[in-house]
Amino acid sequence: MIIQPIHPIVSPPVINPIFQQFVAENVIAWDAVLLIIKMILVATAALVIGLLLNRNMEKQGFVTNKTFTLIASTVMALGLSLRFGLSVYTFQGIFLFFLLLYASMSDLTDRHVANHVTISILALSLISVPTVGFTSMLVGGAVSAAIQLGVTALSGGGYGGADWKISSACAFLLGWQRGLAGMVLGLLIGVIFTLVYNRIKNRDMREGFALIPFISIGMMAVFFI
Repeated sequence: MIIQPIHPIVSPPVINPIFQQFVAENVIAWDAVLLIIKMILVATAALVIGLLLNRNMEKQGFVTNKTFTLIASTVMALGLSLRFGLSVYTFQGIFLFFLLLYASMSDLTDRHVANHVTISILALSLISVPTVGFTSMLVGGAVSAAIQLGVTALSGGGYGGADWKISSACAFLLGWQRGLAGMVLGLLIGVIFTLVYNRIKNRDMREGFALIPFISIGMMAVFFI
């Protein structure tokens, strides 16, 4: 009697695709795990920096809120990590956020922002040169400054010096398209908020208000584009 060879239940042509799929799925899963770990590390670092910054602002007597600072720092770090991955632009965005947060709290406190904040934003802008282009950055900063200096002249000095300095430095970092878009968006949000707030509080429309927090919102929003 001739014994027929026993054929495997799963033949090699079927085994290979299964094996390849298993490897592919686990590589994807491992990449996802690494991404999550990296995001947690970035968020933790941002949380620590936010805590230290908040302590520094409290020592200087700034109007600040610890809970807001920590939550905003974490959310911003996670958002930037999802948008740009673990890249230099993620860290550029995080440090820009902290500089704008510091400037915003300083503006809310006494309508004054130290010049070193503007200088720090300009230094941070060097990272943008390869991708944004120096010409676009120069045009963005110059046009933003010209527009706001014109508004300052027409308003009789009602537009703060810190406002146009911070806004122009951000426009330089972002380039002319995103920089001007961020400026317009920030001013629009600021005007709408102030009109509603003054109406609710029966506040005189001629009273000044802190503009840098709104400019910061506009600039950070377009940074993600």
